[in-house]
Order: sequence, then C-alpha cells, then structure tokens
Amino acid sequence: MDLVEQRLWRDIWGSTDPAIAAARGVEARSFGPIQVTAIRDLPDSRWLNLVLGAATPDAVGDGHLEAAIAWADSLGVSYYVPVTPAVAGAAAAEEWLRANGFEHGYGWMKFKRPGGTVLENADLPRGVEIRELARGEGADFGAIVASGFGLPDWAAALFDRLPGHQDWRCYLAEVDGEPGGCAALLIDGEMAEFGIAATLEHARGRGCQSALLRRRIEDAEGAGCRTLFVETGERTEDRPSASYRNILRAGFEETYVRPNWQRPD
Repeated sequence: MDLVEQRLWRDIWGSTDPAIAAARGVEARSFGPIQVTAIRDLPDSRWLNLVLGAATPDAVGDGHLEAAIAWADSLGVSYYVPVTPAVAGAAAAEEWLRANGFEHGYGWMKFKRPGGTVLENADLPRGVEIRELARGEGADFGAIVASGFGLPDWAAALFDRLPGHQDWRCYLAEVDGEPGGCAALLIDGEMAEFGIAATLEHARGRGCQSALLRRRIEDAEGAGCRTLFVETGERTEDRPSASYRNILRAGFEETYVRPNWQRPD
C-alpha cells in the first residue's frame, strides 16, 4: 500500500502543468526509497507536503531519511512524515524522528476492503448522477478538490489533469445537474487506492460521497483488483468525520492508524 500511495502523489505532481509547478514551487524529489513532495506556495498544507517511505528498511541507516528531512526543511514548508507501524524500519524511523525534535501530529486511519466482497444493491441518492471523466474534462474536478479542501483557486491545477492519466479513473458527482462532488481511483495491478474526494458545500448531505465510493468499488472490482484501500483522518472527539462513517458503511475495515510526525508548531 505504501508504494501505491507514493505513486499516487508522484502522479499528481507529474501531471501538474509545468509552468504552474515552476511558478508555485511544486517540487518532488527522491532520496533512495523516500519520496518528498512539497509546494512552496502552500506552506501550511501538511497533507500535501509529505515525506513518504520513512519506515523503509535501511532508510535511517543509509542516511536517506536524514537527507530527505534536510531538503524538506530547506523549502520552508510544514510537512508530515508518515510512519507505517509494525514494519521493519518503523522503530528506527520513529527513534530518529524523536531524537531530531519531531512529535506526533494528526494521524490517518488506513482502511482496506477485500476485492470480491459482496456489495449490497443500492439506488443512487435522488438527484445525484455519477459520471466518469475523460482526458480534458478535469476543470470541474480540479476546482471541486481545491474548494473542498480549502485551497486557493490556482491549486485546481494540481488535479485537473488527472482525468485520463494512466491508470487513473476520476469521477464527478452532479447534483440536480450541477457539479457537486468528485473522487478518484488509482489502479496499480491488483491494488486500488481511493482518494482525492471532495464535495462542495451546496451538495453536502446529498449522498455524493457514498455514491462515489460505490461506483469506485464496482469499477475497481471490475478491473480485477483484489485489495482496495483508502485513508482519512483518525477519528477523535474534536474531529467528527462524515467520510469516516461513509467508508465503514461501504464495507471497508479499519486496518491501522498511521502516525504523522511533524516539527512542533
């Protein structure tokens, strides 16, 4: 799952218009097994500014984590260092991060759904239509992602070229004929990662994301995927999450909470 996740972010960075990437400081770099993505003009968006692969065996011993952190620090952005628990390099990564002044931030819950699981029949919510987008149809998709995640308008360019990108399937939920929500699916062999899901305020509470989850499950299983996975913020008392509930209702199961390490605010 970690390797597919790295690809997801690598594809997003790679699909961004090069002129906009240069103007906004959209950068990605690899340090051995570690991948760093960052956006200079979104310095507070830790969910986009990521150091992935810290728990890879030998990432600490071979100096890759240290080099990746040094580069991330040089960019002047806040970022997360997710560490997948219970893998070979997790303990070494957490020890290094703790020794170098990092602390736990808000974690992400990983969910999995075995392919081939029976999906109960359900009609689309009233007034909601789901449409898969073709190459060149990403304007609404990018705009909804930017708005839904509280990003500036220009950040739509990070996502508007994903429809039609290799192994990606992107969807638009129309509510009463108007764009209301979106979501994406990355198929990598027999694995499928669900992500980039957002809903505009006027469409919330209409069942867009439940319908988008169902469509992506059907398409992933139709493509022969055996493992479907998705993540959202861990459930805490001060962070109610409709997406968390929707994911469970769609037959996904909680797998583990992955800590996100960060520099202290």
